[in-house]
Order: sequence, then structure tokens, then C-alpha cells
Amino acid sequence: MITVTEEAKEVLQDFGWPAGTVLRLDPVEVRHPDEFRVRLGAGELRGDDQIDKGGEEDLLRIVRPVSGELNGSEIHLVETLEGPALGIKSPPADPKPLPDGS
Repeated sequence: MITVTEEAKEVLQDFGWPAGTVLRLDPVEVRHPDEFRVRLGAGELRGDDQIDKGGEEDLLRIVRPVSGELNGSEIHLVETLEGPALGIKSPPADPKPLPDGS
């Protein structure tokens, strides 16, 4: 599951998308197998999406392969010179066990 911070939800609420569509986070095809890219944009409703709500309404839908690949990540607000933007923070890496097993 991907977490969306409250600050990021405020930015997402300002996005506009056409009637009959939803705001989605979808995968983007890449040529290199070690890359994983996503796209934020309007798209069709799918029944198996991860859903993040903004109040009572669906705010963001995340397609299952993206939700699985970025499991534990956080979508958060990033301040840039151009203004607020969204970033994805990876989950903390699991610490490697020490040779003695601790």
C-alpha cells in the first residue's frame, strides 16, 4: 500500500480531470528492465485499484502493479522553485542482519 500525506492530498485536490474519469497513478512502459516509472493523470475507473480518499470522495486511484511495486512508499509534498510538487519516498530499506544473526 502507498500512503498519501495530508499535504499531498491538498495538492491532488487542486488537479482537474475530465468528467467520467478519475485521477490515477499508472505505470509507464520503459525500455530498461531496471527502471520503474509512473504517470499521474486522468484515466478510467478500475475495480481493483488502491483508493485514497479526500474527504468522502475518491481522490487518487493507484493501479495494483504500481501499488505492489511501491508498497510501503509515501507520496508527499516537495517544495520546488516552481512551487509545490509531489514526490514519492521509498520505504526504509530492511536492515541487513549481522553475521551473528542479530
